[in-house]
Parts: sequence; C-alpha cells; structure tokens
Amino acid sequence: MIKLNYSQDRLAEAKEVRARWYNGEKTRTPFILTGPPKDAGYRHNYKEMCEDSKIALDAMLSSIQYQLDTFPDCDYLPVMRLGYMGQGLLAALYGAEQYVVEKDPPFTKGRIFKDIYETERLSNEFDFDTNVWGRKLKEHADRFVDATKGQIPIGPPDFQSPYGIASKLMPNEELMMALYDEPELTRQFLDKVTDGIIKLLETIEKWVGVGNFVHNVDNPIPGKCGIIIWDDYISVLNPELHKEFCGPCNRKLYDRFGYGHLHTCGPYFPAYIDACLMCRPKSMDISIMRGETKTKSDLLEFLSIAQKNNIRLLGFLTISDDSVFNNNWIQADNTLIEDFVRGGWMPQFRGDYEDGMAFAKIIQNIDKRI
Repeated sequence: MIKLNYSQDRLAEAKEVRARWYNGEKTRTPFILTGPPKDAGYRHNYKEMCEDSKIALDAMLSSIQYQLDTFPDCDYLPVMRLGYMGQGLLAALYGAEQYVVEKDPPFTKGRIFKDIYETERLSNEFDFDTNVWGRKLKEHADRFVDATKGQIPIGPPDFQSPYGIASKLMPNEELMMALYDEPELTRQFLDKVTDGIIKLLETIEKWVGVGNFVHNVDNPIPGKCGIIIWDDYISVLNPELHKEFCGPCNRKLYDRFGYGHLHTCGPYFPAYIDACLMCRPKSMDISIMRGETKTKSDLLEFLSIAQKNNIRLLGFLTISDDSVFNNNWIQADNTLIEDFVRGGWMPQFRGDYEDGMAFAKIIQNIDKRI
C-alpha cells in the first residue's frame, strides 16, 4: 500500500486560505495546478476499483500522491472521491441495477419505475447492510479511513442532484411529462429523493466521523464549505420548471449542509442563470459555460452576475475563439485573468510543471497589485 508523503504545513495553509476564500474574507488568491487528465496517476480501471476496495484504495492514493509530487506548491487539497462508484449508487440503494464497465464509472441499467404513479412505492427505508452497493460503499470508506488514519477526508459518491437521481429511477421523458401532468406527485417524488440523498450523506458521516467527511469535494474542508450539487439538468429543463420543482430540493440540501457549491455542465448561458441563482449557492465553477457561450464577453457577464450575488467562482479560465463551429480554445489573457482574480475567482490551471509555475507567478503578481 502507498504511504502518502506530503507537507502537513502546506496542506494546513491551503485549508486556511481556501476556507477564507470561500467565505469572502481577505486572503491571498488560492490556486490549483493539475497535470493532463491522462497523467492523473490512476493505475486501475473502474471495474477493478468497484470490485476490490484494496485496488480502489491503491488507485486513490496513487492519484493523490501523483498530484502532491507533481505540483507540491499549490493549494490542492487531497480527498478520496467515491465518484468511481457511479452516479447511480443511490439509485442502486433504491433497487436499481448498476452496470459496471472498465472505462467509465458504473451507470444505471434500466429503470425501476415506468411512470410517476409507480414512484409512490419509493421508500427511504433502504438498508445499507443488505444492499450489495451499500456494503461495498461502507467497505471502501472504512478502508480509506483506516489507511490514512483520518488525515485525508472522504467525499460523497456522485449523487448528482435530486432530479438527476429521479431520472435514474424512471425514464426522463416520463419524468419531464409528469412535471406538467402530475405536478404534486412529482414534487413528492423529488422531495423523497432529496431525503434519500440526505440519508446517504448522514450515513457515510456516521461511518467515518464528522471530521473525516466532506460534502463538497471541490473545496474539501470538513465542516467548512457546505455541499456540492452536480445539477446537469439546470440547462436541460425549462428554467421556470427547474425553479419550481428542482430549486426547492437543491435549497433543502444547501439548508441542511450549510450551502455550498453548484456545478452544472451548461451550455446555454445565460438562459439558465436565474435557475442557478434561485438555488443560492455560495460558489460555482466556470464549467457552467460551454462551447460558444464561453466567449470573453460572456465570461465577464458571468463574473458580474456572480459578484452581484456574492458567489465565488472556481475553475479553468479558457475561452472560445468565438467561432460557433470551432472547438479551438485559448488560455485567457492576463487582463481577463486579473478581472477574475479581483472578482473572487479561485484559479485552476492544467498543464506541465513549468507552465503551472508560470501561471502561479501571474496570480501572485496580481495579488501584489490588489
């Protein structure tokens, strides 16, 4: 087993700086440097990781150590990410089937309800001990805590959002129609799933201890930075429908766990931004802007909206070359970088060590001016 080697003082500094950043307090700008995804340090495939907790532990530790070794002087915070168990883990606890493959996390095979009327049978009395994925989840979490002596926290499985989980329990087309045809039943269904997410997180927290669990893997400081919601349906549903049916569920999670971070995969900015704001996140990532909607002018508009609503931003600041049918991306210029730093952005950069250090120098020089 890999034994992690890192500077506890540097991690303590990163925690303090990132907690202050999240709360809008005066601090230097935290920044995160990472290598290309293909060099992330994983040594096993997803199927191996799901089937063997020892292999999953080795994969997680090797990836963490790779990051610590490659960019030792940035504000990266290690965390065990349980996302390799797939977005449908909670659906599996409800009785859905997980389809395990090598190249991607497991996904939900089929749906256990054919329409909104059948969802009235849904119960949050699911038992982790008698469910294969519940037992697997506990085994993996316990192994990681034991191996790291509680020094590195564990994050939640990728539960997406209440609507995201609901769409893994019944066909999404039927779910969308139910928003119109059976609004009250749909609200009850989504609320029940929201309570299921809360039960999932509270159970993991009981297993590993409050100090060893983070609800927000994008700012993994136990008890400090709320919860992350991965709501990719913000830009799929009609924004008014999202505000009516999904917003209250997301806010219920934020209220329970102390607000937090909102991720969505876009790409139709700014049509859905009001639905994002209705959820009241404290931070968001720039990846809500995709494709042709990630021009310099759109980014500046997003920054302005975030500042007006006291939302902190994080992520990779690349911009489109303004060609709708062109997938070319360019690194933002220094003027745009400075605008974002002044606006409360936590920069992330992906590349090799030399380029990463050059980027860090840009951020540090901006800090000196402000």
